[in-house]
Amino acid sequence: MTNNESMSTKRQPNAMGVPFAIVIAGALIAGALYFGTNSPSTETAIEPQVVKNDVAAKPAAAPAQPAVGEIRAVTSEDHILGAKNAKVTVIEYSDFECPFCKSFHPTMQKLVKEYPNDVRWVYRQFPLESLHSKAKKEAEATECAAEQGKFWEMTDKIFETTPSNDGLVLADLPKLAQAAGVANIKQFESCLESGKFTAKVEADISDAQAAGGRGTPYSVVITASGEKLPLSGAQPYASVKKLVDQALGS
Repeated sequence: MTNNESMSTKRQPNAMGVPFAIVIAGALIAGALYFGTNSPSTETAIEPQVVKNDVAAKPAAAPAQPAVGEIRAVTSEDHILGAKNAKVTVIEYSDFECPFCKSFHPTMQKLVKEYPNDVRWVYRQFPLESLHSKAKKEAEATECAAEQGKFWEMTDKIFETTPSNDGLVLADLPKLAQAAGVANIKQFESCLESGKFTAKVEADISDAQAAGGRGTPYSVVITASGEKLPLSGAQPYASVKKLVDQALGS
């Protein structure tokens, strides 16, 4: 290239530079918004909250938990683990294919073991079909297992087995039921094929949404006086324990 060509090039505006810069800037902003909206402990399928990033600002404080809505009363139809007359009730709304629900399950198991007389765990179904197409059928499978007194065993077995995010093979559900101790597998299979508990699962989903659930896992801690404390996401055991202790103190 001659000196004249080089100088001429310097004088001419770069016609491609401005549009290309705009495209790059747009991509960076979009990426920032995407990564800013995803919670590390909750899967959300209903109107995720948009969080604006401000690199110059100080780290924002954790957002306040939304108020808990109406919750269906706990009855003998619910799946309950722990003392019947416990001072504190923890209602968990969960999705079997949610990886955060899978990681939170041992936390709840540990909680009822540490508080055998003071805490009862109520498990309700909240499969997010827009994210996990298999979760609803798995929820129905646990209800079919419950007919033979093996709800918690089947729940544990599914969480132990699934890699999450629709990784479980639905054809393996009878095999998992057998491993969970379900005695009459033919009855289990007939129950599952009939859709006998579809309405029950859908009722739990409606209850979860009315309670304020916008993702999974979503839990509500209820004190003896009836105060409802929300617990969103797969919180670490220390955080759950702190909230339960607060509920016991109140």
